[in-house]
Amino acid sequence: MKHVGTNTIETTRLTLRRLELIDAEMMFSNWTSDDQVTRFLRWDAHKTIDDTKNMIQQWVNNYQCDSTYYWGMYLKDGEIIGSIGITIISEFDFKGELGYKIGNRWWNQGYSSEAARAVIDYMFRNTDIERIDAFSSVENPASRKVMEKVGMHYEGLLRHYYKTRDGFHDCTLYGIIRNEWEQTY
Repeated sequence: MKHVGTNTIETTRLTLRRLELIDAEMMFSNWTSDDQVTRFLRWDAHKTIDDTKNMIQQWVNNYQCDSTYYWGMYLKDGEIIGSIGITIISEFDFKGELGYKIGNRWWNQGYSSEAARAVIDYMFRNTDIERIDAFSSVENPASRKVMEKVGMHYEGLLRHYYKTRDGFHDCTLYGIIRNEWEQTY
């Protein structure tokens, strides 16, 4: 599979760019320490800024590999409000999985959809990825709305698909394949 790595993407309201250690304080205060934001994630809200610094350092290290696709979501004034990424889940099948999180002060304002649309576009334009999928807990309808708004199609229910601090979650699966994306762009 052809890879290009995490390069900066500009949208109307956002700059998507690589995370840096200097972002830790803002990330911690805006979303990584928030139990509401992390409710459906596989990691708990960060208790200290060092937790956030450690997470950022892992991503900084991963950026050395051009198959890493992970961006901070920054408002045009430089404030980080969330993050978004594509995890390559199968090189053989040219398949990736979309994931995103955003601080609750920016929920329901279209930022996640704007970022997701830009990332999907980036992947299909710059790599030879064939399929991007995403899933969300059935208890998280806002995430499903993002997937629908960016042209992903509902593909089914995955029972007890993943576990969080609240236990196992049934999840809805959405996906978009290259020829569907080509028809919309």
